[in-house]
Amino acid sequence: MSIYKIAATGLCLAVALSCTDFLGSEKAISDPNNPTGATRNQLFVGVQSNIMGQQEGPVAMLVCEWMQQCAGINGRFVESQGKYDGITADAFDTPFSSIYTAGGLLGIRAVEASATTDGDLAYRGVARVYEALNMMYAADVWGAVPYDEAATDNTKPSFTPQMQVYSELLTLLDGSITDLGGAGSGPGAFDLIYGGDKAKWIQAAHTLKARIYLRRVEKLGNGEYASALTEANLGISAPANDFKTAHSSATSERNMWAQFQVSSFGADLVAGSVLANLMIAQSDPRLPEYFGKNPNGGYGGYDVTTGSTPLAAISPILGSARTDDASFRQPIITYDENQLIKAEASVQTGNAVAAAVALNAVRARFGKAAILTPTLTDIMNEKYILTFQNLEAFSDYRRTCIPALKPATGKLVIPSRLYYGSTEAQTNPNTPSFTVQQANPRNENDPNACP
Repeated sequence: MSIYKIAATGLCLAVALSCTDFLGSEKAISDPNNPTGATRNQLFVGVQSNIMGQQEGPVAMLVCEWMQQCAGINGRFVESQGKYDGITADAFDTPFSSIYTAGGLLGIRAVEASATTDGDLAYRGVARVYEALNMMYAADVWGAVPYDEAATDNTKPSFTPQMQVYSELLTLLDGSITDLGGAGSGPGAFDLIYGGDKAKWIQAAHTLKARIYLRRVEKLGNGEYASALTEANLGISAPANDFKTAHSSATSERNMWAQFQVSSFGADLVAGSVLANLMIAQSDPRLPEYFGKNPNGGYGGYDVTTGSTPLAAISPILGSARTDDASFRQPIITYDENQLIKAEASVQTGNAVAAAVALNAVRARFGKAAILTPTLTDIMNEKYILTFQNLEAFSDYRRTCIPALKPATGKLVIPSRLYYGSTEAQTNPNTPSFTVQQANPRNENDPNACP
């Protein structure tokens, strides 16, 4: 079964419809984004494809640039967005819509409803993890989003406050963990991540809960770290249990980062200087996995804060081990991340010994020397390296302000949230206006700007 194709059903039109009633026929007025003729498995494959697109797509590339892990050059749109120029609601229309349409919340809820009807709690549990991942993505980058009234008959849903979304997702994940321990066979081979392995899904759900507690630290205080640590201790326990996207070398199934690199704009996206310099300083063995060598024969990145890095000193992303492999499975939720959540939570709650154990478990996997008494900076720098091409880097930076990034040349601040999509703004009067969003550039969970 193709990863990114849902079998089309119910597409034959009746030839006997009259000119007076065809616009009122059931097929004419049905919602193409909510195909009632599709099976649960078909809908579920569409959900997985959509979520993978969120995690690898345009928003992930933008975050990579803003976090200076990547950079844009050559004067076209990639460079403009890396310098925060021309960023409008139109830029985020498709990414915002993906939260709800097709394989978004509508599709997820359809899978959950079908599984509930059939008594397949395990299947519903997996779908609920996807709902949490989908809505966490939404709340992380946009803040308040339609949720409580979304995926209903309400065409003008209100916006659920960001912190409330996080609280509801914690409850949802509790339900998913319970479901995964219940009846039903689950999605089986239609599960492109874990092949229906319930234990792995339960661990992933706990790591997602740990992420949410981290999201709440800046607003609610360091007491959230204890809860994050509790969940991480139940989270992904081995690299073999990592949540990674599924790809093949087929044209429509390639890794999206690899696809972009072989496109006409691929040469415009290169290494960012902050990440490249940090990895060089640590002799990090992942350099060739992340970047190709520059014309000087080594590694280096473009410095967006000065805009004056010589071209010969800039490493491309093309030619890296990741982009040379169209079937590369992008790491989204991993053992290494889970260990670094433990490390951060431990050091922030005064347990330096536990922090060192967790941090060095990751460093040892990449042949790096142990740090006996790690600081928060040590831990977050390691996670900054780990989260290359991962949306998690955005939340980590806004919470800890590590590494100490500076804005792009000529700019005063690094953007801290995205604008709502233009279609949402045009069709839902509850959407905050562009002017209001500009005047309130921070999300609820991130009240303090980085220096």
